[in-house]
Amino acid sequence: MVNTRTDAELSTAVQNALQTFLPRIREEIHEEFRTGSGSSNAGGNPPPVTIYTWLERFNK
Repeated sequence: MVNTRTDAELSTAVQNALQTFLPRIREEIHEEFRTGSGSSNAGGNPPPVTIYTWLERFNK
């Protein structure tokens, strides 16, 4: 497949995607800080130390 997009088209596509997703990303970051579920360990849980611990937490 040949890429026929120009840099301007790609730049516009990226800008549009950012404008679309940035508000939701901000909301999620704000919610993580508000609830203390971010990576700063504010929630009182020790940080996971193995991939198995991460998988176990994310699969709940």
